[in-house]
Amino acid sequence: MNRQKSSGRFRFAAASVLLAALIFLVPALRAGNPSLYLLAVLIPCLIFLCETVIARMFSLDRMIMALVLWLCAAGIAALAQADPDTALAQSLRCGAALIALLIGGIMMRTLTPSLLTSSCAAFLGLLMLAGKLFSPVLPFPLTEAAMVFLLIAFASLSARQSTVFALLLGLVALSLLLITGSFADAVLWAVIILLLAFAADGRLMLLLPALAVVSLLFFITFRLRLFDLSGSSSSVEALVSAGAIGADALPESFSSLDSGSLFLSLAGHYGLIFAGLTALLFLPLTLRGTSVASAARTRFHAVLAMGASLMLALRALAAILSVFGFLPLSGLRLPFLTDSLPDLCAQLFLAGMLCGISGQNDADLAEDAHLAMLAK
Repeated sequence: MNRQKSSGRFRFAAASVLLAALIFLVPALRAGNPSLYLLAVLIPCLIFLCETVIARMFSLDRMIMALVLWLCAAGIAALAQADPDTALAQSLRCGAALIALLIGGIMMRTLTPSLLTSSCAAFLGLLMLAGKLFSPVLPFPLTEAAMVFLLIAFASLSARQSTVFALLLGLVALSLLLITGSFADAVLWAVIILLLAFAADGRLMLLLPALAVVSLLFFITFRLRLFDLSGSSSSVEALVSAGAIGADALPESFSSLDSGSLFLSLAGHYGLIFAGLTALLFLPLTLRGTSVASAARTRFHAVLAMGASLMLALRALAAILSVFGFLPLSGLRLPFLTDSLPDLCAQLFLAGMLCGISGQNDADLAEDAHLAMLAK
């Protein structure tokens, strides 16, 4: 039985490594660029190392890690044909961000829902959001990293039966997001805190006032015109010029919001079908994340895993809808398909938390099996 399980894992790892090698080896043979040959060797080796040695060493979820690594590899492949040197720099960013995944996985083994955890995480998250008020032009974005810390604080407060304080923290963070003009992140954060509060507590006497306050904040934001949607949508020439699809085949309502998006670059070089199948990987990633959340033994891990899954899934859904013109929002990128190192670190840290909680669930099941054997 153990031999079959190990063989299946090896075949899965071998398939992902082979596919990663092909998407870099083909453009390398076509262009003859040394950077592409280097990527064709480094990326598959790194994927194989993470899926076999590192995942086993730190007891991380192999399915989540495989999906995340493939999405990161797709982001590198989106730049490989147009600019191999930039693709090499993107691979270095992904490699550095993998450290955040390991930190997130290890942290879940020791992090507890204490008052210190809630206070420190809330302080860091609110400080990062408030920093944009004092320095509107930051050298790098910190919004996603702030939302990760706020999610940890929210889960810790919920686990301590302090749903009221958790909702107050969420509303304060929502106000800062709206004031700083991060409207897309504000919508995402509002949906997440309301869904998590409903799942963790479910009392209408708390949810209805929170929903009313959220609606009032968005109403005031609309009235004061703190953001502008008029310039958020652009023309369809981004995909057409990238060669992903012909201009005659596009509907009139199709629009691209960001011509520099790695998703559009991936569609331009490998086709819209390949890019769509890559984006479809967020579905099994979300399903695996919700499965990890439902199997968690503690309320803290359950809320945290569900929040991480929602944050990645809703961001991916919003980015896809914005690309196809269904949402008039700008600046949205698919998770793991971004050239921003802070955003990559935040997203891989979320994936690392899911991997760590999954490993903790497996450890709890192994301990239960051991106790059951002793009881016999």
